[in-house]
Amino acid sequence: MTLSRVGLAGVLALLLAASARSDAHADPPLSIGDPLPSPGRALASIDDASATGQNPANLAFLPAPELRWMWTYTGDQAAIPVRGHAVDLAAPLWFLAAGLRVELHDPPAAAPFPFVDNYQWVRAAISGRIDNWLGLGLGMGWSISDAPALDGQFGITAAATVRPHEFVSWSAVVRDFNVPVSRDETTISLRSWETGFAFRPIIGRRDFEFGVEGRFFDQPGEGSLKTHLGVDIPFGRLRADVKWLEVGDDDPQFTTTAGIDVNWGPLQASGGALFGNGIGLENSGFYAGAAIRGYREPGIPLLKRVARIDINDTPGVRGHVHLLRRLWRLAKNDEVEGVLLVMKDEPSSSLAHAEELGDAIRTLRAHGKKVACHLEDAGGRSLYACSQADRIAINPAGGLRFSGFSSRYFYFGGTLDKLGVKSDFVRIGPHKSAAEQLTMSGGSQVAKADHQDLVDEYEKIFIHDVGGGRKIPANTLRRTLAKGPFLAKEAREAGLVDSLVYPDEIGRFMNEVMGGDAAVVKSLPFSEAPRRWSSDDKIAVIYLAGDMVDGESQTIPLINIRLAGSRTIAAALKRARDDNTIKAVIFRMETGGGSSLAADVILREAQLLAKKKPVVVSMGSVAASGGYYAAMGGGTVFANPATVTGSIGIFYGKVDVTGLMSKLGVGSEVARSTPRADAESLFRPFSDDEREVLTGKVKQFYDLFIGRVAEGRHMTANEVDAVARGRVWTGRQAKERKLIDRLGGMREAFEEAKALAHLPEDVTMIELPEEDDSLLGFLLKQIGFSAGGAGFILPPALYDVARALSPFLVYDSSVPLARVEMFEQGGSPARMLNAGQDGEDPAAFDESDGLW
Repeated sequence: MTLSRVGLAGVLALLLAASARSDAHADPPLSIGDPLPSPGRALASIDDASATGQNPANLAFLPAPELRWMWTYTGDQAAIPVRGHAVDLAAPLWFLAAGLRVELHDPPAAAPFPFVDNYQWVRAAISGRIDNWLGLGLGMGWSISDAPALDGQFGITAAATVRPHEFVSWSAVVRDFNVPVSRDETTISLRSWETGFAFRPIIGRRDFEFGVEGRFFDQPGEGSLKTHLGVDIPFGRLRADVKWLEVGDDDPQFTTTAGIDVNWGPLQASGGALFGNGIGLENSGFYAGAAIRGYREPGIPLLKRVARIDINDTPGVRGHVHLLRRLWRLAKNDEVEGVLLVMKDEPSSSLAHAEELGDAIRTLRAHGKKVACHLEDAGGRSLYACSQADRIAINPAGGLRFSGFSSRYFYFGGTLDKLGVKSDFVRIGPHKSAAEQLTMSGGSQVAKADHQDLVDEYEKIFIHDVGGGRKIPANTLRRTLAKGPFLAKEAREAGLVDSLVYPDEIGRFMNEVMGGDAAVVKSLPFSEAPRRWSSDDKIAVIYLAGDMVDGESQTIPLINIRLAGSRTIAAALKRARDDNTIKAVIFRMETGGGSSLAADVILREAQLLAKKKPVVVSMGSVAASGGYYAAMGGGTVFANPATVTGSIGIFYGKVDVTGLMSKLGVGSEVARSTPRADAESLFRPFSDDEREVLTGKVKQFYDLFIGRVAEGRHMTANEVDAVARGRVWTGRQAKERKLIDRLGGMREAFEEAKALAHLPEDVTMIELPEEDDSLLGFLLKQIGFSAGGAGFILPPALYDVARALSPFLVYDSSVPLARVEMFEQGGSPARMLNAGQDGEDPAAFDESDGLW
């Protein structure tokens, strides 16, 4: 609870108290403008469609569209006119909401004047909210009747609801503040002032709720007071309220309602009794109601079912996290007994992402869910993830395109020589081989050994996890994979999959997996009602994805490269630092590095953020070089065993195009004020003196890098240098060398962030920086431009070559680089190091995505 919100609630309460006259007593003459009651529902917590008439401010908290009917009835001798039917229709519209209410009043015969005939009210309301803690609403109503005293009123109602904490809600309503007059020009609806508090003392959950509210009129009279109680039960909710009509009287009158809501999916049925001396024993009544909603509340469990998730395209960075979150939610859903993953493309863009998906599948099984996969034309990442499932089926016409791991690195030194272009680079660390791609025609012996070690590490991880999941001994699996790729039948014979199943036979396959008839559904058209009044506490996931550059984030459309701009990422970190509703941050790394200046700018903001609130670093596919540097600004560092990390080193240089210009017949002359004024020019080589100075500066950058890591990892500079020098490590190797804290993926990072910030299980997660949702961005996507660029323009076979040349396209020659080398990786993710792209997310999680 923030002081500003508490202060605002206090000011509003004081204004409300001051507005009511000190001699005002309440519920005096009955008002024509009063809405039909919503039994058991409280002013401060009525978040369904009937808020249209009761408290327009609360429409802003409506989870989804709703149609509701309520009928209240009392005997003819009851003096209180609360009989009739009310129909509400309401829907949220982003941060706004609107509602329409029609009331058919049927006053009992004993009701006092002016309630002499039937009458109707048509009410409309609109509401808006600020985050999830403040709702403001405005309602308007028109009365219709054949009786002049009941016809022609136009009333205006204003309302506000403040929820400074998940434990409490406070509302204030000024009803009919314009004092509407009937057609007889005599009968009025008195202005009334209403306020109420509702409390949820059990860790803020809706399971148990109680509250109190009062109402005052402008003219003197008796006051009214109402208390309410709500308790969730296995099939719905018990509701009760007691209203004292004349609190100041020696013999006060009261009315009571007691009833129950029964929920089944999006349907709700309500019913209960109305009684009390304000009605009379002979005139006790009842209420009944029904609703159909786009959301559901706790109630009768739905039939057990199997959730089907289709993966039509490989998810990008954010899409991958959305898919993980969707599976985590399924694991904790008691109405889900199984999950079917239909993979029409690779389910992840890297082996590290496949590890996180495999972890999600194991989590599902640990919660008692059966998990099955259906593959079409699959690769190694599909096999890896699905090896953690109960069963794997494959299309008989498909196959398994995997026979082991390989990596291919492109070297352009020979090509540049033929063009007359000379590369001139200085690097620190013999393992910092990124510069070799631009200076040599092949890798050095050190680079070749490093490349083979990385492939061997990947194989160890793959063999261990797939062999364990498929129950195949390591040596047997290694020999089997060497015989790949496999036709579908061969994959089954090798024990890599279990069944050959056509798409139209998936239902039969799932029946076998589940041991009986399985109800397979993709989703349900309704969402879960919030369990708490949100106080806007959030966890922010901040993505550092793509090549790191100075300035703003951008894309290179032709080759599908996303550039992570230092200013964009720093601004996201600063926003998380300044936003008091963000209680913890997961810094998600998906970058091979880039500009060393960009890395330092981002590191500084990450350090400032970590001083104010918990920051957990989650390394995805790759967090190497400048990406590893930036990761030193957070707290606990998680990496998957197959994450590419390390590469602690710097290189710096340029290309000299003098030879190319000469071949083209282009000459150049330069005038300079000092000998080094054009040292970074592309039209001459470095001098010996300049190379010596450049070497010293690169060493300074390297020492700074070592110092940052030593500070972040609580190691000595010598300890860091021993595992640095540009060497690339997997996450498993990095853990052994103290470069990370714990092995684990996004799930473990999420749990750590929640624990450090003491946040509930259902805490909201937001993503930063925000993605482009402009009209231009939308139109570009419609014609084939993904968020990462227009990949269709360049043939896929040339993607990796183009990306390997990206330093020429992306970086100025004066920029020192902390960047891992680019490579095309077979058997696992092609374009792994371009993890920043995100096109359509085929399995993206939507907060309103219903059951799943």
